[in-house]
Amino acid sequence: MKRTLLLLSFITIFSFAASAQCTPAVVSNAGIYPDSATNFMPAYQGQAYNQVITVKVPSDTLQSGIAIPIDRIELVSIVGLPQGLSYTCLPANCKFPGGQTNCAVISGTTNDPVGEYILTVTVEPFIGASPFVISNGPETFSYYKIVVNPANSLQSLNPNTFSVSQNTPNPSDNACDIYYTLTSKADVEIRLMNAIGKEVQRIKTNGNTGTNKYQLNTENLAQGIYFYSLFNGQTTVTKRLVVNH
Repeated sequence: MKRTLLLLSFITIFSFAASAQCTPAVVSNAGIYPDSATNFMPAYQGQAYNQVITVKVPSDTLQSGIAIPIDRIELVSIVGLPQGLSYTCLPANCKFPGGQTNCAVISGTTNDPVGEYILTVTVEPFIGASPFVISNGPETFSYYKIVVNPANSLQSLNPNTFSVSQNTPNPSDNACDIYYTLTSKADVEIRLMNAIGKEVQRIKTNGNTGTNKYQLNTENLAQGIYFYSLFNGQTTVTKRLVVNH
């Protein structure tokens, strides 16, 4: 019996540790990735969500012109996540040492209402060198968000081929998101045409393997019907877009 309980405890601990794993991205500069401009991937009702956050902590910081070592930065909390989503870190205590690159991951499944969920993230830097390490005070920022979309928004995407989603929202006012899948990294050309086929915009972007997002600015477009085409070098996929201010 004791052996069985010990085995079950080991499986539970192992399962938790495995679920907390993440792989940080390779980045050049210190900071948190994705940044506030890229922001977090959207969630879809009833579908598994997984957002990796890479944290590269600098080895020191300048204060009054003096370089002060950074011992660590602690992720204290992420408040405002849609119900069903939670975060874990690597290392598990969410204490990211100075001079290292580590990660956190937000994962789970939500059925919360469609909408925009603003997140409040609190971190606490610790500066100095052992044994003289002190807190530099907690810092809170609220520029990250998770947008929850309807469950069927990505049903048309196929990870095994080049596929393109319907833009969301549609109709679009100031901007909309277009998702597409690639089986390998590729340059993607996006063409936007009006109702009579005249090209309005042409954009080139770099796509990665898997699901990609491009945010199309529609703020300066006249109201009406448009078509957008994505070309991956071999195949073109075209969708219909409505702009309504």
